[in-house]
Amino acid sequence: MRNTVKNMPSAEQALLFDQYMAHWQVVLSLGDWRIERGNRAAKNAMASIEVNHPARLATYRIGDFGAESITPASLKKTALHECLHLLTYDLIETASDRGATPEQLEAAEHRVINVLERALTKD
Repeated sequence: MRNTVKNMPSAEQALLFDQYMAHWQVVLSLGDWRIERGNRAAKNAMASIEVNHPARLATYRIGDFGAESITPASLKKTALHECLHLLTYDLIETASDRGATPEQLEAAEHRVINVLERALTKD
């Protein structure tokens, strides 16, 4: 019989996750996105993010952490993971657009590189 016990964040942990999402939004220069928590839980994942590109809206959901302990560190790392999906979104969209010019692709790539460069070299 399958174990149906869920390891879901408490309301307090979910609020901490929200704070981490806001933190990473600033660190990763994602201020051009509106990032909101959705009402439903993520399916088969600790968290997920869904993008409405024309509205520049990203909706994240928190889900079952499974065997992973829910700690401030695991919440922060998971929030970073979801924000990195958003950081790379435009690059992936541009790369998958067959009509994109090499200049457009390079610009999207450099946006990711410049953000990571600033974030990783802060004192």
